[in-house]
Amino acid sequence: MKGLMRRVTSENPQIVLASGSPRRLELMRMLGFDPRVRVSAVEEVLKPGESGEAYTSRLCREKAAGVQKTLNSEDPDWILAADTIVELDGQILEKPKDIADAVDMLRTLSGRAHCVTTSFCWLDRTSGTEVVRSISAQVWFRELDDDTIRNYVATGEPMDKAGAYGVQGIGACLVARVEGSYHTVVGLPICEVIESLDAAGGLAAFPFARRR
Repeated sequence: MKGLMRRVTSENPQIVLASGSPRRLELMRMLGFDPRVRVSAVEEVLKPGESGEAYTSRLCREKAAGVQKTLNSEDPDWILAADTIVELDGQILEKPKDIADAVDMLRTLSGRAHCVTTSFCWLDRTSGTEVVRSISAQVWFRELDDDTIRNYVATGEPMDKAGAYGVQGIGACLVARVEGSYHTVVGLPICEVIESLDAAGGLAAFPFARRR
């Protein structure tokens, strides 16, 4: 029999963050949560014929479930996992394999619009409640010359990011416009993340009051 879920509160703001992304950790801390990071061992491999949204939805669900198996009774109930991809003309651009791959990705994105999708999963390990959502945004790059691309890649910022850029960092200078959720491009659509946890009954009195 499934137990009753416990809500995340200002007195008990802990969650499990099933992601090694420093950006997601920073965003959840900014919102007042106290994440315990547990990185998933799920392999990120696209299945034949799988759409981008299906891919990210599956990965975040698998990451949450995988991390759940590693937790003990002292860990928080609610687990948050997420995954982000960049798509251009039906092609999925993940993290670059090397410098040459990063340069090629940025050349391809130069002067064009592409789609960024972040899927996230909230999983309550006590009740079994699971919520999965996918949020997309359109991003337009300005025209980039080779010097700009190579200088940006030389900063090292693109190497751990889908599509080889970070809109919240130096990569902001490459982006002419974003239509939709800016934070889904960063890697975690915080409006929908909070909305979903609240709708699932896992959040109390948010935003959290500052502790005195």
